[in-house]
Amino acid sequence: MATAKKQPSGMWKCRVYSHTSADGKKHYRAFTAGTKQEAEQMAARFSETGSRAARVDLTVKEAVAGYIKAKEGVLSPSTIKGYRKIERNYFDEIGHLKIRKLTNEQVQLFISNHAKKLSAKSVKNIYGLLTASIALYMPDKTFRIKLPPKQIKRAQSVSESDVMALFNAARPWLKICIGLSAFGSLRRGEICSLKFKDISDGKIYVHTDMVVDDNGKWIIKDMPKTETSIRDVSTIPQVIFDLIGTGDPEDRIIHRTPNEVTKYFIALRDDLGMTCRFQDMRGFFASSAPLLGIGDIYLSDMGGWRRGSSVLKEHYQKNMTDVSDEYARRMRDHFDSLIKSMT
Repeated sequence: MATAKKQPSGMWKCRVYSHTSADGKKHYRAFTAGTKQEAEQMAARFSETGSRAARVDLTVKEAVAGYIKAKEGVLSPSTIKGYRKIERNYFDEIGHLKIRKLTNEQVQLFISNHAKKLSAKSVKNIYGLLTASIALYMPDKTFRIKLPPKQIKRAQSVSESDVMALFNAARPWLKICIGLSAFGSLRRGEICSLKFKDISDGKIYVHTDMVVDDNGKWIIKDMPKTETSIRDVSTIPQVIFDLIGTGDPEDRIIHRTPNEVTKYFIALRDDLGMTCRFQDMRGFFASSAPLLGIGDIYLSDMGGWRRGSSVLKEHYQKNMTDVSDEYARRMRDHFDSLIKSMT
């Protein structure tokens, strides 16, 4: 509770927190009375009612800006960058409205209008940022909104011959990238942030990611896409390690950005008359496991997928290290044989 202080005039003044504006500035209210007790009581009543009202008397734009600022320290730079893009481009329609007066109908019309022009995923992201921003200031305010149905895309099928054609035709650094993804399930950002010190005894320790920060600059962050993506990869064939070679422990293995990996991969696949994407290399890794009798629970751990994700089914059994190592060896031997037979 705030404490009142006696002023030179003989009156008592009590200063109490009111709210934080969207620009991050804190605001206070001062209450003056003839006695210390009275000033403190006035401040206490305001804290119970007035400050709460001030916090929710924000516009949608202000709430979204405040939410993004509040989350800067805990969300990834790429996520913050995406939020700021949504903030700039998609809230003009309702940005001026007060969040405490925002109705279900207004939000539904807002979502429906965007659904006419944007993908279902984009609309979902806009709605997610809106509701999270409002919940920060008004936790009890909820909406019942119909979102556009998720668009089901047919998965790209990549065969062993496709992967090996790409692998054999690629320049050395891109060959490493293809191998790490197809035979180790590494994502582009994980590949580009990988350092020589992360390789030891035939294993790769995946624990970092290369992402774009809020200023559009590529940076390396200390964690991959998700916590479950931190892993030791033991499925990489020796030929990939031979291509990587050795270097300064702190030096990156691939001096490229994820976008450059995609650019050169697309040029390569176009030259070969293919239509696959780089992320389909990771899909190849996932589709290889069932052919070798490897269950989803072990595949998810080896490939850095969250158990229960939309990619792999939910499993609750605990992993057994010895079995997992055997499966990793089985995949590594399979990929090694594949490379030797098609190189």
